[in-house]
Amino acid sequence: MQYAEYEYRNQEHLKECYRLQEEEGVVYEFPVRKIICFGCGREFYTRIKSKKYCYYYTCGKLGNYKHQLRHRLERRKDLVCAGCGKTFTPKRSDAKYCSNACRQKAYRQSVTDRELYAP
Repeated sequence: MQYAEYEYRNQEHLKECYRLQEEEGVVYEFPVRKIICFGCGREFYTRIKSKKYCYYYTCGKLGNYKHQLRHRLERRKDLVCAGCGKTFTPKRSDAKYCSNACRQKAYRQSVTDRELYAP
């Protein structure tokens, strides 16, 4: 059995060890840490230093998706709409217009311009 599975099944014991460590000053070779899982948001007790998720198989992917989404949202910049000139936060990385109405208006204008200037 892997140690991560042991931790997952013995949370009550680790919680008690954490309480003894914090309140009574008991020193362990591998101290118990209390973490908030990045995937599901639950409290989890662990002795593994680099652990971020309560149970990697279920929460690792979800936590990674959340991290990637947060990273993409941080990278988005306010753009100026090509149709009306207002600033907006795009939902997609390749957005040029703030709304469907502006996109449609720009398309109709381009079609009209092509017909007027066609030889």
